[in-house]
Amino acid sequence: MKWIAVIFVALALALGFFLGRATAPAPETELASVDSFRQSLEDPDWLTRTYRFSSFLMGLNPENLPEALEALEPHLPWLLTDEFRLFMLAWTRFDPVGAFAQAQAWPPQIRRNAGGTAMYAWGFRNPLEAVRALSAVEDPDLQEFWGARLLAGWAHGEYRDSASDYIAKMPEGTIRLSYLGTLAWEISKEGPEAVMRWAEEVSDEPLRFKQGVFLKAASTLAGVDAPGTARWLSGHLEHDYVDDALMIVAASWATNDGLEAMEWLTGLPASEKRDTAVRAGFRVWHGRSPREAERWLESVSPAFAVDPAVHFMIERTREKRPQVARRWATRLASKP
Repeated sequence: MKWIAVIFVALALALGFFLGRATAPAPETELASVDSFRQSLEDPDWLTRTYRFSSFLMGLNPENLPEALEALEPHLPWLLTDEFRLFMLAWTRFDPVGAFAQAQAWPPQIRRNAGGTAMYAWGFRNPLEAVRALSAVEDPDLQEFWGARLLAGWAHGEYRDSASDYIAKMPEGTIRLSYLGTLAWEISKEGPEAVMRWAEEVSDEPLRFKQGVFLKAASTLAGVDAPGTARWLSGHLEHDYVDDALMIVAASWATNDGLEAMEWLTGLPASEKRDTAVRAGFRVWHGRSPREAERWLESVSPAFAVDPAVHFMIERTREKRPQVARRWATRLASKP
């Protein structure tokens, strides 16, 4: 039996030697070659694929670009967004105009994603030039999508502080709010304090823009930490720019903990914004846990702070259960 053990040991050593050679890092000169890049595109192992892919792109230049594009194009339908972004970040170092032009020249099923990554890369490196190029795009849907990706890159580059100024000059509407949401999300990757600082540093005028900034900042933060976002907003309640933000935080908090959300909201100073937030939070809570929400509302003493929740129950029951609606009406602190 000893000879069998010897054979197994020999096989194991041979296999280990083979695997070691197969998985050992490639020499730097090989990684810089287009052949290595081509090999990465066919590699099913995501670890070694990414290693080869990125290593080649560190040396991408005008001379090896044509051959790299030739290797890349057969794989375009299967290329991940992150891989597209890496390629465009390398390309835009020396030819952002050409990178964006090529993205637009690819087939429609590739164009949207490729253009978005080109705009991300260009926005990261030179956002104002990217904005000028984006203004020439005629398709409004592509222009909106690529603009959002431009802002995502802008938010990570050295010119991030000017991104808010650019959005502030846009016409008021859904696209501007969408772009603010993109910027808030990208900034949030640096932590909640970065988002709070960004929102607070934006000028209070014009008011509608400041409201949009706080709305998107609060919406982004509340999805991660609604109670913490509520505490942050508590320091700004005297300002009109938190009206919509407070309602968003109330709804987000009530999604996970309606009781805590309502206790905090009803303890705020009396104001129209508080009443709107109480109603929004209670509506969400009731939608998720109607019995729990109604038991809480029945247990608290009538008060002006809870009247918005009572009004919600009256309106909800008035048509099909008028007797119940009348019973709720008796709990109003402000009699109709």
